[in-house]
Amino acid sequence: MKLARYALLISIASPWGHGEALAQAKPEEGTPPPQAAAPQAGAETDGGGATRSDEIVITAQRYGDAKVEAETEIGEDEIATYGADSIDELLKRLGPIAPGSDEEPVILVNGQEIGFDRSVLGYPSEALSRIAVLRPEAAARYGHPPGRRVVNLVLKKSFASRNADTELEWATRGGQYGGGLTASQVAIAGPVRWNVQARVALDSALFKSARNVPPRTGPVDLIGYVAGVGQAEIDPALSQAAGELVTIAAFPDGVLAGPPLLGDFAATANQDHPADARDFETLRPSRRNLSLRFGMTRPLGPFNASFSVNAASNSSSGQRGLPMASIILPGGSPWSPFAGDVLLVRPLRRDRPLRSETSTESAGAALTLSGTIEGWQTNLSASYTRNWGRNLFERGIDTARVQELVDRGDPAFNPYAPWGDRLLLAESNRSHGETLSARIGLGKAIVDLPAGAVTASFSANASRGSTENRRTDNLDQVIALDRRDRDQLSGQLSLGVPISRRGDGEIWRLGDLALDLSLGGHKTSGSPWQKRYGASLTWSPVAMLQLRGSLDHEEVAPSFEQLDDPRAETIVRVYDVSRQEVAEPIWITGGNPLLHSGSRQNRSVGALFRPFGSQMLSIDVAYRERLATGGVAPFPELTPVIEAAFPERVTRDGAGRLVAIDARAINIARSSDAELVSGITLRLPDPGARPAGPAPRKAADPLRFSLTLNHRWRLESELLTRPGVPVIDQLRDTGQSRHLLTLQAVAGKKAFGTNLSATWSSAARLRNRGVSGPQAEYRYQPPLLVNLGLFVDPEDLSAAAKRSNLLDDLRISLDVDNLFETYRRATLGDGSVPAGYGRDEIDPLGRTVKISLRKRF
Repeated sequence: MKLARYALLISIASPWGHGEALAQAKPEEGTPPPQAAAPQAGAETDGGGATRSDEIVITAQRYGDAKVEAETEIGEDEIATYGADSIDELLKRLGPIAPGSDEEPVILVNGQEIGFDRSVLGYPSEALSRIAVLRPEAAARYGHPPGRRVVNLVLKKSFASRNADTELEWATRGGQYGGGLTASQVAIAGPVRWNVQARVALDSALFKSARNVPPRTGPVDLIGYVAGVGQAEIDPALSQAAGELVTIAAFPDGVLAGPPLLGDFAATANQDHPADARDFETLRPSRRNLSLRFGMTRPLGPFNASFSVNAASNSSSGQRGLPMASIILPGGSPWSPFAGDVLLVRPLRRDRPLRSETSTESAGAALTLSGTIEGWQTNLSASYTRNWGRNLFERGIDTARVQELVDRGDPAFNPYAPWGDRLLLAESNRSHGETLSARIGLGKAIVDLPAGAVTASFSANASRGSTENRRTDNLDQVIALDRRDRDQLSGQLSLGVPISRRGDGEIWRLGDLALDLSLGGHKTSGSPWQKRYGASLTWSPVAMLQLRGSLDHEEVAPSFEQLDDPRAETIVRVYDVSRQEVAEPIWITGGNPLLHSGSRQNRSVGALFRPFGSQMLSIDVAYRERLATGGVAPFPELTPVIEAAFPERVTRDGAGRLVAIDARAINIARSSDAELVSGITLRLPDPGARPAGPAPRKAADPLRFSLTLNHRWRLESELLTRPGVPVIDQLRDTGQSRHLLTLQAVAGKKAFGTNLSATWSSAARLRNRGVSGPQAEYRYQPPLLVNLGLFVDPEDLSAAAKRSNLLDDLRISLDVDNLFETYRRATLGDGSVPAGYGRDEIDPLGRTVKISLRKRF
């Protein structure tokens, strides 16, 4: 879509007549241009018949426009049909309309960068006048790496709102529920704006007992019992006292007061206190999230200044089962009334489970100054963030230490009494860190060419991060202590060169043709400078067609997070193909200081076709390929071929069961990917349509509809982990799909609306190398995942609702995820379902429903 501008025509009084002043808006792309008026009588013309006029034409940018044209623009009325409560939620829902890089988009507000400030994302979507997704070359023009999407948020000039939001979410099959509460206030008055937002969200844990999932451990007992060694008789004297053969006896009452007698166990002969182990094992941990955010923007001399502060606290807590200990109670122990050794089986402390807990706290501030210095559009940003983290992972009871205490015969240690947490095997990781970052961006039109101005952009980034990780055992003894400081510098120079422009600047009827060049580099402590360069060419031979091509080469180094993130251990459910079972290994994440640098090259060609010359119908096709040599990649999904490539990352016990997976980032030798992506978007009524003739009185809000269908066809995906080993074909060997279809349909108006999204993947196969028979191949039939959302604003539905204070400015929303409760199914080569691939084991949560209420005051 062409950059919309307003042309102000000012007529100057002349000897030939009286001047007239009028304002005329330049039509949007796809709108027929107004007919040229015939020369007035007496108007002077040149020799060619063209009218010579004393009119002066002044062209000005529309309020809030960016310096790069929008590829897709969504107005206020269309924004309302999405029913998003915040700008952040709106951007997520707009993802299918403007697909691009997986990275977070660069955010502009009213055409200006906001630096590190993200407080604007908490604004209600009603604060937007429009939202524009800029053309792909915008990232380089604003001094960012090519390929990132740039989104311009144009706020209303005047807006004020005080909101209270509450939500309740639950799984329709029960067992899990959650909710949240948000309070916020926003005020906008021209260049001055501020907001404050506080949010709390809680989610309960989902236990195995709520689903048909087997426990990880064997039988558990809430109190404890003694048993004969090897299931033999405990003691003939006890059997005689009980009048039957006794192989098990629960702890009798009174064991806390002192050593029990033989007769005490006769009363509990052949009894125990069993419990369902699934009541102490979670499929999903409980979560708690707290956040507070404040932001303010106002003019400061020749600059606009933005300041924001934020704080957050997040935690999760899972349960790993009831810890049980089996120890030998010697016959000569002061705590044993039996003639020989017996087996003592008991939990740590009744129903006290093993825990897997993670908590993080963070606080930060950001400052941004934007303005013009000597003709250069300047943006200065700085941020400071401090964070704290704790990870606790309990493995079980330290039976060796308990056995030592029992063997010692210490009368102070009662083996029947509840035990303290110091008898657990556990590890705790505590971390704290801080990051200081600064960025400067400069941009200016440096040379005027017939097709337009050559623009230059320069950006520089500097950051310093420090972290400290301290791992301790349950006795607070230090296992490992690691302190690291790292610096990172980067810079980029970009040039935007218009070669041809339809009209006065056109060359050989090429239409619009522009070239963008970028050159930069970055450096991290301990590594040399990494170079980066790229170029993109955009050609629009006719208004309805735009062709794009880009090349980007980059030498990449691991990020702060990939190198120095704190180590964390959690329990993750994964399907173990080798054993045909769902396993719950220890999942290790965090930084990997052994990562090294590499290079990456991206190439793409694409076309955007709009047959009606507007945004009503858009067809987008692109071919992309990426080649990485060396460098870093995330740890892939565990399959037999991945385990064979990274055997040091997978730990199994003597029986072959998964114990732990080191899922930190990995070094690779080479990876290559190629894909063909396409999409079609239909928006009705035509967003660019303008009524002919005089502007009519404002009509009723029409029903709006948009449909987006995207297709991703993965042509190649190969991974070489290290020289000398076979190349992994990830589309043939690891169960990944070649085709991915996503659909989004939105219909509604200001008063109500609905949105439906669906995702479908093609069938895939996984090869289990080294295994013969049906288990040698897994065939996946991924589900059609459908999500549905509805919203209604009762105030706008009827006049009666407008008179109700309760319904005034109220929004009610309903969101259903996984509407048809589908999950990824699998079969073996003979058509049978592999063990451990039931519905509850693969997707225990299933369908969820969320009801939200938002009240504006």
